[in-house]
Amino acid sequence: VPLTYMIISRDVMLIAAVFYVRYRTLPTPRTLSKYFNPCYATARLKPTFISKVNTAVQLILVAASLAAPVFNYADSIYLQILWCFTAFTTAASAYSYYHYGRKTVQVIKGR
Repeated sequence: VPLTYMIISRDVMLIAAVFYVRYRTLPTPRTLSKYFNPCYATARLKPTFISKVNTAVQLILVAASLAAPVFNYADSIYLQILWCFTAFTTAASAYSYYHYGRKTVQVIKGR
């Protein structure tokens, strides 16, 4: 359960950051119709390498967790290690987006 909260919290923070960047980079006057209009492309989010690794690890964890009761390894140390590794890559991914925020968000200028 704590790992699930961690993963969801990271994604919610990323979504909030993207909404904020979208708002800040819109040309004035900022309106709701401009905000949700895809013709006003203002910023691009580039995924970091650790974020791609994190996505792969999370997908492996989901598959392993679903298979655990079928193959009777629900209490396996390897599954617990995978949980810890997933938590580590999730935290590292969140930190990479925070630390390299200016590099991962490319503001499109001249529009």
